[in-house]
Amino acid sequence: MNNDISLGASLNPEEIAEIQSHLMQMLGDEILRYNHDQSSSVPVEQAQILFESMLYCITAYLNTQPDPQNTLKTRKLEELYQSGLDLVKQYVNDSHLLLAEAKLTRIPTDLIAYNHTIDSEIDLLLQGYDARFKAQYTTELSTMAIISYPLLKDDLSITGILYIKNYLTQLIKENKFCSQFSKNYIRSLLLTYGVQYHSDYHDLLVNIPELILANKKEHQ
Repeated sequence: MNNDISLGASLNPEEIAEIQSHLMQMLGDEILRYNHDQSSSVPVEQAQILFESMLYCITAYLNTQPDPQNTLKTRKLEELYQSGLDLVKQYVNDSHLLLAEAKLTRIPTDLIAYNHTIDSEIDLLLQGYDARFKAQYTTELSTMAIISYPLLKDDLSITGILYIKNYLTQLIKENKFCSQFSKNYIRSLLLTYGVQYHSDYHDLLVNIPELILANKKEHQ
C-alpha cells in the first residue's frame, strides 16, 4: 500500500503518544477477535501482522478524505478503523466487478500468462484475501501479488486489495486499447517477438500493448 498518510504527521508528541496507546488497546481487542475470544496472546510476528492490517484499513480510509490529518484528529480511531475495514471490503466487491469487466474486454490471444491471469490467478487472490486480519497482504503470505501477466503501467508501491483493484483497472484500460487491433495483428507481433528471442510465443511473459506501441514507433 502506498502509505502517503503518516499517522504521526502534523501531530504533537502528546497526540502521537495517545494514538499509539489507543492503537495498542485496539490491537488487544483484535487479537481476541482473531483467537475467537479464546486467548489474548499471539506470537509477536502475528501481532505485527494484525497491527499492520489495522493501519492499512485506517490509512485506506484516511486517503479518501479531503483533510486526512483533521479526520485523524477529530474522529475516534475505532470509527476510522471500522470505516477503513468497510472500505477495504467494498474494494473487494469492486474488484470482483472489475474482474468481470476484464473478462468481457479481454484480448483474444493465446498468450498463456494473460489468459491464466484473467481466468484463475486474480480470482484466487480475491477468494483468499483477508480484509480484517491481513488487509496489507495481497496473497496469504506476501504483500506482492503472484500475477503472471505484466502490465504496461504497474504500480508496485501499493499492496493488498488496493493493488488488485489498481491492476484490474489498468488491465481494462489496456484491453480497450488493444481492441483497436485485430487478433491476427496481435498474434503476428507475439510470433515475431517469440522468434526474435527463440521462444514459443504462447509462453512469453510480455505485455501486449508494449509490443503494439514498440511496433508503431518502429514503423513511424
